Amino acid sequence: MDFLGNAFGLLAAHPIRPLVSLHHMEKIDPIFPNMTRMKSLEHLYHVANFDPQRILQQTVCYDRRFSWTVSVSWGYVVQVFEHNVQLPDAQRVQESYLPWKKNAYGTLYEFNTRKFEVDPCKRQLVYFLDEVSVGVDGIKTIYKKKAYENCTFTKNSPRKLDEIRVFSHKLELDKKQLVAPRRHCCDILPSTSDKVMEIGIRECKEDELIYMHN
Repeated sequence: MDFLGNAFGLLAAHPIRPLVSLHHMEKIDPIFPNMTRMKSLEHLYHVANFDPQRILQQTVCYDRRFSWTVSVSWGYVVQVFEHNVQLPDAQRVQESYLPWKKNAYGTLYEFNTRKFEVDPCKRQLVYFLDEVSVGVDGIKTIYKKKAYENCTFTKNSPRKLDEIRVFSHKLELDKKQLVAPRRHCCDILPSTSDKVMEIGIRECKEDELIYMHN
C-alpha cells in the first residue's frame, strides 16, 4: 500500500507478516520524532538487526490493576490506552496517514481502520523506541515518551509513566510458524517504580484471545 504523511498508524499495527520493505520514503514523515528520515530508518534497522523476525510484530496485553490496554509494536512503539480496548479494536490501523490517491468511491483499504484522535489529551500514550540491548536473559528494548502534553490526569493514569521496558527472546520461526504465523502474547511484569512499566513477551497458549485473533 502506498500512502503519504504520518506512517505511525500502519507501523504500530503492522500485519503479522514480516516487514519486507519501506518505500516512497521521501513522501513519508520521519517515523521517529526528532529525527530526520535517514536517522529514523537507521534507528529502526539497528533494532531490527537484533531480532529481524520480530520487528514491528504487534502484541496486546492488559493491566488488570488499572484497566489499561497495552499494545507493543516491537522495535518501534508501545501504546498505552487508559481503558480496556477490545482486542480487534486494538489491532485496527489508525488513520494517521493520507491515501496516495482517492477514487470515486472514497478511500478504501484492505484492512480495518479507526480514526486517529486529533486531541492529544484523548489519545493513547505513545512511547517510541529509545534503545536496545542483549543480555543473558534475552533482548531488552526501552521505549520513552518524546512529547509531553499539558493534560490533566488522575493518580491511576498511565500519563505518569516515563519509560517502558520490554523483554523478549529472539524469534526463531520454524517451517510450521512460517506457513501459519501466530502473534505472541505479553504480560505486565512487577516494577520497582511507578514511572516505569515492564513487559515480558512470550509464546501464547492456544486458548488465549490474541492467539485466536491472528
